[in-house]
Amino acid sequence: MNRICKSAIFLLAFLVHGSAFATNSVMSGFFDGSEPTTTNLPGTCSETSQLGYQHVSGVQVSVSGNYTVVDVYDVTHGIDISAPIYRNSFNPNSPETNLLTPFGVDVSEEVTLTVGEQYVLVVQHWCSSRDGTWAVSFSGPGSVSAESIVTVPNHTMGSFSDADPMANTNCGDSQYQQSDAVQVSRSGRYYYNDVSIRFAVDMCLAIYSAPFNSANPSANLVAGFDDFGSVELEAGRNYYFVVQPLDTATTGEYFYVLSPPAPFRINTAMSGSWFNPETTGQGFFMDILDSSNQLFLAWFTYDLQRPDSNASAMIGEPGHRWMTALGPFEGVTADLPIYWNSGMIFDSATPLTEQMQDGDMTVRFTDCANGNVEYDLGSTNVTGNVPIQRLANDAVSLCNSLFEGPDSPGPL
Repeated sequence: MNRICKSAIFLLAFLVHGSAFATNSVMSGFFDGSEPTTTNLPGTCSETSQLGYQHVSGVQVSVSGNYTVVDVYDVTHGIDISAPIYRNSFNPNSPETNLLTPFGVDVSEEVTLTVGEQYVLVVQHWCSSRDGTWAVSFSGPGSVSAESIVTVPNHTMGSFSDADPMANTNCGDSQYQQSDAVQVSRSGRYYYNDVSIRFAVDMCLAIYSAPFNSANPSANLVAGFDDFGSVELEAGRNYYFVVQPLDTATTGEYFYVLSPPAPFRINTAMSGSWFNPETTGQGFFMDILDSSNQLFLAWFTYDLQRPDSNASAMIGEPGHRWMTALGPFEGVTADLPIYWNSGMIFDSATPLTEQMQDGDMTVRFTDCANGNVEYDLGSTNVTGNVPIQRLANDAVSLCNSLFEGPDSPGPL
């Protein structure tokens, strides 16, 4: 299993009335560019490029039967994937062997799974690779177990009954159920998917900043969705989730997922120039190598003291200093050894450069536009830190999109 993040997704829902008929589970993970690649698997985009994949082995069900398997993020937001399922084992060099789902799982598929058997869920990018979270839900007669499973709490699903109160809203004139106050753990864009539309009730979700008032359903409305969507939510603020059958009253079960964006991490759009506005005239150039999770940094700065007034340089300024660093990054942090190059002359291959490692630095980012460089220059015994920000913010939107996913359709 490749860098599967067990906590990449969490689920929000509300207190329900009555009992649910299906058992719902979710597997989730995170693509960060370090995954192995293979040719397009069955059910994946028909292009011929190599695409990154992850696999979850040891998938088992507690009850035999038909399971509805859904790509929770879907094509509209998050990471678009295909997810073929295999019996017993998966061999990327023989992708038809043991294949249970000839067309993979693109949006959703119904799959017959048997208790006592082991399955492998393979998750591959659709058409093009990019960083971000994937999530796949299973709804059926029993629970699903695997190393990457996030079990759905009881309050994330429910069923509509004739005893539920009625409300006439943008969803229609139908029953409704409301959650207790819910707070999200961090601010950001959250993604909604009506999973039960594939096997039970077609539902709507409305999010309010105060308890729902059926006499005035537009009051305090934050967002509303039919099948899927996204919304900006703030940590520490109370929200109330109201579910209804779409258009008309009906009975039956529902299940929806509300999941956050992938956690912020270093990505290729952070390449470029960074500096501390308090010390202009010096700064950092960074190149992010997503394919190998490497960060290259060049630090353009000055000597510890101004050179003697008689010092001179044939090119440039005698006080200029520069150093380089290269190393792996993980999440928001890169721990890098510092290198000093010497011995060469301007625009010449000779004499050969001399490279010495002396010191180290930790580069840590708080978001796509801000970070900090903590340094120890080794034998000079010089230590400290430099708060940094982007010299130009042109790529900030791209950086955010690489881990949040593109915007989804707006509210109803």
